[in-house]
Amino acid sequence: MSGFSDRIAKIRELIDERGLDSIVLRRNPNLAWAIAGRAHVPTTIDAACFDLIITTTSVVAITNVIEAPRLVAEEFPEGIEVKTIDWWQGRDGLLPTGSKVGSDQPGADRIDVGLEIEILRASLVDEDVDRFKTICSDAAIALGNALKQVETTDREIDVAGLITHALWQSDLEISFLGVAGNERALKFRHPLPTDAVVGNRVSASICAKRKGLIASVTRIVTFGPVSESMLQDYESIVRVEAAMLDATIVGSPFSDPINAAISAYPANGFASDEWTHHHQGGPTGYLPRDWPAHSATTRVIAHNQPIAWNPTGKGFKVEDTILASTSGIQIVSVDPDWPQLEIAGRIRPALLQR
Repeated sequence: MSGFSDRIAKIRELIDERGLDSIVLRRNPNLAWAIAGRAHVPTTIDAACFDLIITTTSVVAITNVIEAPRLVAEEFPEGIEVKTIDWWQGRDGLLPTGSKVGSDQPGADRIDVGLEIEILRASLVDEDVDRFKTICSDAAIALGNALKQVETTDREIDVAGLITHALWQSDLEISFLGVAGNERALKFRHPLPTDAVVGNRVSASICAKRKGLIASVTRIVTFGPVSESMLQDYESIVRVEAAMLDATIVGSPFSDPINAAISAYPANGFASDEWTHHHQGGPTGYLPRDWPAHSATTRVIAHNQPIAWNPTGKGFKVEDTILASTSGIQIVSVDPDWPQLEIAGRIRPALLQR
């Protein structure tokens, strides 16, 4: 089966399990997953440019006359029937309602199956695994290439421009872009770029998207001499990440890696409450994070589930995207040309010293 058929088959199994006639998908991440394509026009709102009605025998998209030609030509896989409305009309009137209809968006007397849909898309089908690995690799390489062009006199917004250019050249949209120079890296965990000059260090984090799937990557560049204490601080945060990666096991709860981090922070020279100052990451794929995992999370890690951990401390952050599977985890946002270090038997990104 194609990836589209695999994903629709999952939804049809849910229809049968819940005794429904149909399921209506309305949310951007779920629609992007279903079609392996772009479901948005503006990137700033959750509303998609079409709705999808799935039954046991059909898949119907409801969209307007503006979007239909592009969606059919560039986004929709074969097997979707398209119904159009005028651009000034709403789509709600063409969507089924009632207690035999499920939806990922509450309302209109439909049964809320949003959580079930999120769980379905948490485990990538084979076609999407291959696509995801390519996206993550391309994102890491694009970010690395951009950061190799940065100068100490650049402003954070100049760095953001370099990264944006590199990502779009690699056919990657931006879901999140954080840039911090030397001063702001020590102050803020989510540093949106400003006109501050970067100075002798710059940290950049991206969530880069192609056809719905998102890669999360952080890289750090230093300029001039690097002190031994700086190297030790960075390696210490990578050791916290190592504890999280060791605890990332399919079938185990997401709380396990978080609790591993909580123990690893003080064991590696950080304050015991360091983990409270920033979320540590969680499941990803079609959102930068579906939700941040915490010490009481009971949801279990699924086979072929994308995850991005991002421990931070002392002005440093380490972040890559991994794929958890029954055969172990694989770090998929790899740039072979970025400097490396080995921690706990894994090759991890080092500081790029210039």
